[in-house]
Amino acid sequence: MTTSGRWPPSVRLYLVSFLIVGMSLSMLGPALTELREKSDSGIGAIGVLFAGQSLGYIVGSIAGGRLYDRFDGHRVYAIGLAVLGGGLLAVPHLETRPTLFAAFVVMGLGASSVDLGANTLIIWELRSNGRRAMNLMHMCFGIGAVIAPLLVYLGLGVTAAAGAVFCAVMAVWALRIPAPRRPAVARAEHTTATLPMLALLGVFFTLYVGTEIGFAGWIKTYGEEIAFSEFAATWLTTVFWLTFTIGRAIASYLAHRVAPLAVLWVTCAATVGAAVVLIVGDGATSVVWIGTALMGIATGPQFAAMMNLVEQRIDISGSATTWFVGGAGVGGLVFPWVIGRWLDVSGAAALPWAIFVFGTATLVSFVVATRAIGVGRRTMRRVAS
Repeated sequence: MTTSGRWPPSVRLYLVSFLIVGMSLSMLGPALTELREKSDSGIGAIGVLFAGQSLGYIVGSIAGGRLYDRFDGHRVYAIGLAVLGGGLLAVPHLETRPTLFAAFVVMGLGASSVDLGANTLIIWELRSNGRRAMNLMHMCFGIGAVIAPLLVYLGLGVTAAAGAVFCAVMAVWALRIPAPRRPAVARAEHTTATLPMLALLGVFFTLYVGTEIGFAGWIKTYGEEIAFSEFAATWLTTVFWLTFTIGRAIASYLAHRVAPLAVLWVTCAATVGAAVVLIVGDGATSVVWIGTALMGIATGPQFAAMMNLVEQRIDISGSATTWFVGGAGVGGLVFPWVIGRWLDVSGAAALPWAIFVFGTATLVSFVVATRAIGVGRRTMRRVAS
């Protein structure tokens, strides 16, 4: 942070550009009905687009970590934004599953590069002072996700074009300001990041993001299957992302008052609770709205909280962040596809049960991963300085 207390231009770039990351990664769920009709696909078959987006996301994260470690970070960042914009432009003009699959692979490539870059560079820029900025950046993702279903409802073509222009503006901004560099010396409290440690953390991000994206991607379809109107089902997605963003805003406000570990304990448990609410409600209209809102608030803070927790314990490099963003990509690849097949076989009731199973697995993974990096429950009440 600068001497004036204001964040440098690079941090403001990451916050603003995370709006387009949130929007682009969240538009597929609300657009599924239109894309199904254009490509003449069933519910289970159209889920392959989630796989395409996540496949690109995984490949982009694997390549991106090394690129950010070796080259000027903002040049890599600008390229990622340009690739994302190109994918967005293509989607409205394609009408077959294979071509749409390719477009979402491209979008995933670009989005993962920007996601990985922002999460790495903001830590390099602010170091131990970045907890609130990290939460705000992920809140901006939520804001982008909130507006995605509303924009798609107004028109997929307009949404894609506006997103592409936004990407171009952000890319130019990135090229005009200097990129932060990785600190030459690790802090005293940092421990060596071993392969098993990174793998366990990667599993957490796989399960968490798979649960989040799986729910967000299929909640509109779930609503339609239990007789919500298309407009009301669209608003289910909006409510999820709105409360998701509210959860991140609350976490940002509490960033210097509540330890990340405490945030993670509460939100991981609340995700399981939200799934139980939906299961018990069995499609009752009021319960669906309540369960969806609770799911958003619960899942919203978890990514930034885990990044802040990890930053306290290990030295963050682009290659290390690859495990987290790549794990997120695996979750986005596998879980929506599994949920789609489960919905095909078992009907609408499959979604709450799937989220219950995945949410419980996320909670267990969180406990295992935090113990692996040397964080115990005794730190829950610690107030950050």
